[in-house]
Amino acid sequence: MLRYIIRRLLLVIPVLIGISIFVFLIMHLTPGDPARLMLGESAPTEQLEQLREELGLNDPLPVQYFRWLRKALRLDFGRSLRSKKLVTDEIMARLPASAELAVLAVAISVIIGVPVGILSASKPNSAFDNVAMVGALCGIGMPAFWQGIMFILIFSVSLEWFPSSGRMGGWQYYVLPALTLGTRSMAGIARMTRSSMLEVLQQDF
Repeated sequence: MLRYIIRRLLLVIPVLIGISIFVFLIMHLTPGDPARLMLGESAPTEQLEQLREELGLNDPLPVQYFRWLRKALRLDFGRSLRSKKLVTDEIMARLPASAELAVLAVAISVIIGVPVGILSASKPNSAFDNVAMVGALCGIGMPAFWQGIMFILIFSVSLEWFPSSGRMGGWQYYVLPALTLGTRSMAGIARMTRSSMLEVLQQDF
């Protein structure tokens, strides 16, 4: 078993290297000049060339890739083109909010998805089962961005139950984002729980 796990972990390494090369190439194929974005469209050519040299943009692609990979492994992602702050600091500043939403989304998915799946399996083909499974299909099929827009229009704009944005510390600021993130997982958990329960209930004991 240990040998199998080690072999699987070793197979992940070339996959990660391939993904890093793909991401790096996509970044370079994307239209736009980082130096011009940082200095502005009216920047003199001399300043643009100087900044490109400082950033290493004139180096060959393999050199740029290995430098980028070395810095990425050290969690050095450079500076933001917009705020000029370290990208690592920008990520860490937003990490608590992301972690809170992730935990709440998982909690909502499990707390709602599991009971719905159990009730649906205990009453197959009932009105509750049909409504729950149609709702689960809609939850899986609807894009998260569309769900978020609908939640804002209904619960923030029309009903004014929850704020549409912000993070002021109150629980009401987390409800809509957590629901948006957790809807797809909730639907999947409900369907999976129902399927597993039905399989167990149909067995002879």
